[in-house]
Amino acid sequence: MPSIEDQALQTYQNNLTYLQDKQPRVYEKLASFDSAVANGHYQERYDLEYKDGGYFDVKEINSKNYLYGSNTNEYAKDVASSIDYKKEDNIFIISPRYKFSKEFLKKSKDEPIDANNFSAVAPLIDLLDKKIPKNSTMKRHEKFIFFGVGLGTHLQSVDKKIKSDFYLIVEDDLELFRLSLFVCDYSKLAKKSELYFCIFEDDEDARVVMNEFLEDGFMHNHYIKFLHMLHHSDKKMRLFHEVVASQTHQLFPYHAYFHKFLRVLEYMRDDYRFLKLTPKNSPFEDHPVLVLAAGPSLQQNIKWVKKNRDRFVTIALTSSLSTLEQEDIVPDIVVHLDPFAKGSIAHLEKLKNRDYFNKCIYLFGAQSPKELVKMFDKDRVFIFENGTSFKKGFGLVKATCVGSVSYALTLALKAKEIYLLGLDLAIDEKSGRTHSATHAHSKVLDTDDVDKLQEIFNFKDSLIKVKGNFKDEVLTTANFYMSIENVVQNTRVNKKPFQKIYNLSNGAYFVGIDPLKISNINKLPKIDKSKLFSNFLQNSSDRLSQSEFASIEKMRDHATEVKNILKKHHSKRFMSSEEYQYALMGLSLDITAKRDLEANSLNTILLRYMQFVYPYIFDYLNTNECKDKSVIKVVDKLLVNSLKKMAVK
Repeated sequence: MPSIEDQALQTYQNNLTYLQDKQPRVYEKLASFDSAVANGHYQERYDLEYKDGGYFDVKEINSKNYLYGSNTNEYAKDVASSIDYKKEDNIFIISPRYKFSKEFLKKSKDEPIDANNFSAVAPLIDLLDKKIPKNSTMKRHEKFIFFGVGLGTHLQSVDKKIKSDFYLIVEDDLELFRLSLFVCDYSKLAKKSELYFCIFEDDEDARVVMNEFLEDGFMHNHYIKFLHMLHHSDKKMRLFHEVVASQTHQLFPYHAYFHKFLRVLEYMRDDYRFLKLTPKNSPFEDHPVLVLAAGPSLQQNIKWVKKNRDRFVTIALTSSLSTLEQEDIVPDIVVHLDPFAKGSIAHLEKLKNRDYFNKCIYLFGAQSPKELVKMFDKDRVFIFENGTSFKKGFGLVKATCVGSVSYALTLALKAKEIYLLGLDLAIDEKSGRTHSATHAHSKVLDTDDVDKLQEIFNFKDSLIKVKGNFKDEVLTTANFYMSIENVVQNTRVNKKPFQKIYNLSNGAYFVGIDPLKISNINKLPKIDKSKLFSNFLQNSSDRLSQSEFASIEKMRDHATEVKNILKKHHSKRFMSSEEYQYALMGLSLDITAKRDLEANSLNTILLRYMQFVYPYIFDYLNTNECKDKSVIKVVDKLLVNSLKKMAVK
């Protein structure tokens, strides 16, 4: 029989082989650690000791203290016995809880499927909420999170009890994790479960891992239990809360994408000009571009903008026009993205004289509401695609808010020198405001509770600490954080070597963009903008090509295929909740199996809808106390009808 030392070495080797093959990022970190120790660049802090009681413990070399100080095998058993199946305590509620009034539910039955983000989900969520009793319990832990590994003995004991399919394993101490490789056989665990390692990661990389954990097996994301080792910081727990609050399908749900894709076709039908985002030459020529978003920094620096408006091509958001009007500033270009008429028009209703901006160039995202677009001279309107690709070779921008989209447009249109002002994407430190005071949706948030670890995040108002552009830290929201990521991603992917970008805002820092205080800007010469409109005209088209017509036909064919898949699924009879779970997982795979460009539009809408509603359905199916099979039939009818309406809209 092999000795304890031989067994530990074999476990270590098994783990290294597994990590090298399946988790290369973790493996590379361990290799770097070993190299640092071997070269004397790092002094080890721990010793792994085998105790007489037949267990391992970790001794801190300097203090001589032990991490556990007791039998780690008994500790592992105690931890496993503490894991229960209640939907409370040590649990993340990933999908928000909603309550709908009788009036809203009645109204939603008669509303179009895309009326709002609850039209297609409210009846279903309301039904399930009424059918799941209070204080109910889960059948299985489909997903589980470990914050802190220690030696990993408790991972094995917990897995033996719950046999979860997905584990997120978080450990900030790389040396301690390395010691766990001698004790915990991760390679064995990985044979039957998906493992997501967040080891010694900074916040940015940790978010990537956490998002992957949430996206894979998204149907199991209603409740997720976790275990937090006391020695491990709760920083990553807070970070996971932030990731949960920033889920794309919650902040920008299926109906927003629905509007986006349908309206592209409507603007094509009505012969609007579409802007080509792949120009040979920049329509801005060599002029510096100043992007004016509606953050607090715009109001704080409005006098400077007025004084220097003739030295830049100025791009403003519709939400910032009332601020500019007060100072008699007419921007050269106005950008709009918001797909919802009520919120969009609210910005324009604050204007004293809309005709004041008649000579602007208007760049409207293809999802912009027709009620708003028709307020402006059609000859000065250019439509651009954001997340769709109907116009062949015209390119697209990918961003989630109008501020980040305006920046993405300047990159795509090859502006050489870009200045960002009012793109704070953070709340004002003194007032707590999210936007400038004249913004139609400006609000003041309470900053007092930012350090409290909350069970449930408000998806719009919960505050997150991020690096500041001119300060060490600023506060932002989940909505804003997603936009920060968009700005950084666009810079990383789309910025060309000849482009220089400066952030003048007193808000969030953007990786890859230089912070620049307005007081440090050298006085620029006045510029001639007389050719700006003609440059945009030359870079646009109001006609569909033959290939674009053919592509739209393929989209219709794909919608018919989806409808047939749904019809086939709904004809089945499900004998158990487990059988229905597998059928729903198969349905999501079948619907999104086609990956070509023509299938992408509809697939994105349907996937966002399923990401939204599946966790509620799977929570019911995973509840011990829910055994009424007739509910499954009603649920499936509601689900399939909604998906069909989206496919044939």
